[in-house]
Amino acid sequence: MIVMGKGIDRRVCIGHVHLKVSNLERSISFYVGVLGFEVMQRWGSQAAFLSSGDYHHHIGLNTWESLGGPPPAPGTSGLYHLAILYPDRASLGDALRRVREASIPLDGASDHGVSEALYLRDPDGNGVELYRDRPREEWPRAADGSLMMGSAPLDLEALLAEAAAPSVESTVPRAPSGLVSLTDTSRERLRELRTQLLDLHKVLLEDTRVAYELDRGRVGTTANLLQLVISDPWFEWLHALSELIVRIDELLAKDAPSTEADAGTLFDHVEKLLTASETGEGFSRRYFEALQRQPAVVVAHANVRRTLKSRRD
Repeated sequence: MIVMGKGIDRRVCIGHVHLKVSNLERSISFYVGVLGFEVMQRWGSQAAFLSSGDYHHHIGLNTWESLGGPPPAPGTSGLYHLAILYPDRASLGDALRRVREASIPLDGASDHGVSEALYLRDPDGNGVELYRDRPREEWPRAADGSLMMGSAPLDLEALLAEAAAPSVESTVPRAPSGLVSLTDTSRERLRELRTQLLDLHKVLLEDTRVAYELDRGRVGTTANLLQLVISDPWFEWLHALSELIVRIDELLAKDAPSTEADAGTLFDHVEKLLTASETGEGFSRRYFEALQRQPAVVVAHANVRRTLKSRRD
């Protein structure tokens, strides 16, 4: 028998979600590399705690009971989805931009009246909802005051148009003593470089996919491709480029005390990484082969080089 007690304190809320995952690095790549959360603490290769802002953690990930395990079987009980609340429509649009740039498919997108939501899956098949609430005074209600939530199609292109753009303010966070804060000119060049690296990553990914399919067979769905990019050794060489894009995002973050020295170091790393070598190993050799094979890679490479050169002129 269930006994109904008094109402719960209205300040109570869900503070964090902790997920059992099969591959910690793969999950960090999704929640940090794509969605943009920050690693607050890590326990080796077994667990990580992620946050938005300076909270201790909003998402926990661990492999204690699930290392190498399969996704939950259909028809069983468990997590339906975790929901990540964004503060406004612009930030939700930015989340959509991140998801699209990572070529992650959506399971759905709905306007519920009280909220707007995007639905997708993480690398372990867990449902993830990215949403923003409408102001309470806009929530649809019946004549008796009860909520009338629905599920209408969400206009994704309109949402994407409101994506939060990186700040171009001249006032930036103060740099550590003795260092020069990141200038507006450097910020603009970093944004341009980020766009060009994304373009380069896209054509390299396509070239690598084609080579993979010639050797191993068809990849199939976009979700299958994402799994391969994250975990298959054939695509591992592209991770170095993805990591540089993430570093640019970190450098351009509003609350980051970024400096001109930081920008210079990052530009140098990009230039060093994109040095192709026929006799090299790892990225330099694979990059050389892609340049010989695919004209689109040559064009994307030239665009990056142009931006790298402009900072020295």
